[in-house]
Amino acid sequence: MRATIGQWHARALTIPDPSMRSNALAALSDKRPLLDGAALFWILPTRRHHELVKLLVAFQILANFHDHAGERAGRASSATEAAGTIRTLATIVDVERPWAGYFGDRRPADGGYLDALASTCRSVSARLPGYGAARALLVQQTQRAHVMDIEHGPNERDRPRLLRQFAATDLGRTEDLEWWELAAGAASLMTAIVALALAADERATPDDLDEAVDAYIWVGAVGTLLDNYIDQFDDAATGAHNYMSYYGSPDAAQERLASLIDRALCKVGALRRGEHHLVIVASMTAMYLTSDSARGEPLRASTDELLARSGSLTRVLLPLMRAWRVAYKEADA
Repeated sequence: MRATIGQWHARALTIPDPSMRSNALAALSDKRPLLDGAALFWILPTRRHHELVKLLVAFQILANFHDHAGERAGRASSATEAAGTIRTLATIVDVERPWAGYFGDRRPADGGYLDALASTCRSVSARLPGYGAARALLVQQTQRAHVMDIEHGPNERDRPRLLRQFAATDLGRTEDLEWWELAAGAASLMTAIVALALAADERATPDDLDEAVDAYIWVGAVGTLLDNYIDQFDDAATGAHNYMSYYGSPDAAQERLASLIDRALCKVGALRRGEHHLVIVASMTAMYLTSDSARGEPLRASTDELLARSGSLTRVLLPLMRAWRVAYKEADA
């Protein structure tokens, strides 16, 4: 895992275009917790698939790159626009669809970095024993991450309307989730990641895939909301989009977040090999709630309350997540 990320970091350093090189390196460093989180899905298959970590890491690096590029520049630079939007990921994981590369016949501005990541995703995906059964669901869930492009749109006032419209037309309805919670879940890409992981499990059935994706809609909502929870004051200062702002008050947002964590844990615990899913969700929750923002003022008291309602496994994992942050000198997720 560490060696895999190190190889991509070394290659990112060689990207000729300064803007793309900066985005690529930031996607590896600023969002490092997401890479480790994606790799943790390696524990889900009944038998270990040794190439799965390579696939999960490459997929998450690409997602991080597009998300970070959108956060930084609203896709203003020509190099970033040429590399496509987050929807490009759906084409990459659809190995039955021809792939012309990020730059087509043009010379790649990134020295081939993005195409190398895409090639890893496509080649490993094609070798997954359950890819055929997972393909349609995987492509569908990856396409839904287009919500990230909307989040980073330049017109702040239009974002809520466009997000709500996208949720209604592309995300449908999930019982007991608000439209912005559905959008938050889609932005996390966790439903696509769990589909990739279960496609590596030759024992996984179509029902297993459907049930896991349904459960991870909730997990994805929790992940994005926790990320927005620790960033809410910085986002308010910069005008960045933050899903916590859709709740009526900070107290209502915190109460809802605690409830969603509990529901997500219950839903994944009911899946086949539920104990493995519980480790993933508890680790994610502990990772966010050990960030400097979560543990500092003014969030310390609300973080303590969230932890008290996040299950015993989450609390057990807190020292491990703190040690992880020290090892990688991470402040916030």
